[in-house]
Order: sequence, then structure tokens, then C-alpha cells
Amino acid sequence: MDALVTALSEYPEFVPVVARWHWQEWGHIDPGGTLSGWTAALARQAAADRIPGTLVAVEAGAPVGAVCLVETDMPGHSPVAALSPWIKGLYVDPSARRRGYGTLLMSRCETWAAALGHCALYLYTERGSAAERLYAAIGWQLLRHDHYNGLAASVMCKSLPPTGR
Repeated sequence: MDALVTALSEYPEFVPVVARWHWQEWGHIDPGGTLSGWTAALARQAAADRIPGTLVAVEAGAPVGAVCLVETDMPGHSPVAALSPWIKGLYVDPSARRRGYGTLLMSRCETWAAALGHCALYLYTERGSAAERLYAAIGWQLLRHDHYNGLAASVMCKSLPPTGR
């Protein structure tokens, strides 16, 4: 694997691709949303020097995956309202799965959050899913089981090493 992981803003032509991935995977939880709305929102958070932001993995000139870092997730769910920041929208193109891109994107996102001065990160995923197993394998800890948007969810956290800031 010889992937470059960088801010999505470095590859603005990939914004529609990443937005389509996210829309196809999670659009069903946004019944009032549209692909064009998701694309515009992603374009606004394509940088990686602040939160919200988005990283993209690029291999052989094509996007193979992406991940976002956001201040909050699980809107309206009070048990986790004080937690911040969150990893959201980790997606690897099906043709590129099981080759380490998800792990690479997570690692880079963790490093980015630590460089911004955060000491912990949070995420939620479907309980018992392959994603939950991936996160556990790379050091994420279960914080709580929950129900959110009709999903049996696992809220997970990871402590980040200090960066010397």
C-alpha cells in the first residue's frame, strides 16, 4: 500500500465522490437530506487544519477512503452531548477494503486530533459490526451501549497521546 492521506481540500475533485459514498452509506438516516446538500456540507469541511475537517486516502491518483473529524455527533442524544471531538464517516471503497486503508485513515485522524490538542476521541458504530471489531482491534474502548436513530450502537473512545503542545 502506497497511499497518501491528506486533507480532502487538496483534492476538491474528490468531494463529490466522498459525498456519494457517505450518502449511499448513511443518507437513509437523513430523510430530509439530499446528495447535493451532503456534497455542499462536505465541501465546507474539506480542510484538515481545524474541526470539522476531512481526510482522504489516495492511491494511484484515485480516492480509496475518507474519514471526518467533527466536534459532536449523535445530535440530540444527551448521554453523549458533552463528548468531543468525534470521528465520523470512516468509509473505504469496497474495491479497496481489507487492505489497511481504514486503519491508516483512523491512525492519521487520531494524530490530527492530538495535534489539535485533544486528549481523547469518540465515535459510534453499529453494535456487533465489522466496524466495531476494527475499532476494537486498533485500540478503541467501549464506552457504552446505546440506541440511536433506530440503531443498536456502541459508543467508543480512544485516549490520545500528548503531542508536547
